[in-house]
Amino acid sequence: MNRFRTLLGVASAVALIVACAEVGTAPDVPAAIELPPFAFPSVVVGDTLRNEAGIATPIRAIVRNSAGAIITDATPTYLYADFRRDSAFLVDSTTGVVVAAKTAPEGRIAARIGSSLQVIRTLIATVRPDTAFAGPAPADLIVTLPDTGRARAQSNTTPELPLRVRNRSGATPVDVQGWLVRFEVIRPANPTNDTTAAAYLVDDQFRASTLDTTSASGQAARRVRVRAALFPVAQGSARVTDSVVVRATLSYKGRPVAGSPVRLVGIVIRPASQ
Repeated sequence: MNRFRTLLGVASAVALIVACAEVGTAPDVPAAIELPPFAFPSVVVGDTLRNEAGIATPIRAIVRNSAGAIITDATPTYLYADFRRDSAFLVDSTTGVVVAAKTAPEGRIAARIGSSLQVIRTLIATVRPDTAFAGPAPADLIVTLPDTGRARAQSNTTPELPLRVRNRSGATPVDVQGWLVRFEVIRPANPTNDTTAAAYLVDDQFRASTLDTTSASGQAARRVRVRAALFPVAQGSARVTDSVVVRATLSYKGRPVAGSPVRLVGIVIRPASQ
């Protein structure tokens, strides 16, 4: 699910390899080029790259000299590195403005300075999100005490609470890939995702996480780690059934996508005598 973060890590490694070529040592001579993470993992076809707030955001490379200082007047060139394969992106070589022309699950955007320094990051060209809705309800979670150790922590975590994001403007709905979705536990309330609280959000590797990116199927999801000693609240030795509620939000051009926020619910059961 965290494909966007994975791609960023790979791209950083590429940047390091390419940028380590032998170069001059004068303060105005480029020795390395960096391309910070893009403002968003995807661009809607017919639109420009925007940040999560919906503001158009060109890409910006950072050029450094051999001492590591930023060369403020450097003029890198930007381009779509996969232009021979397809025409998914149009990139202004000077300003770094990126426009999506057609859908693509992955396109390489490059920044260059001089003849030997280049850095690449990947970007998704996707369709406009116009609908968000909850996916299938997860299986009930039956918590177990004592809640100690890695294995028990994993077993006291709900299955994924999924949502789907689609474009329904045509005759056939189209899944929206590469869209950021934010999650928050609202029952029991945990707005900061405090990992010492009764319930908090985790990714598929059981790491605390409140953000996901939609897959090729348009799905994003988080799981909820439940601290069995705290939730559901014990009622003597009786069996207790309660629920965790998660709110998922997403927007386009600063406005909520239809259906957002999406309410996701997981049933949590404390067996009798625990």
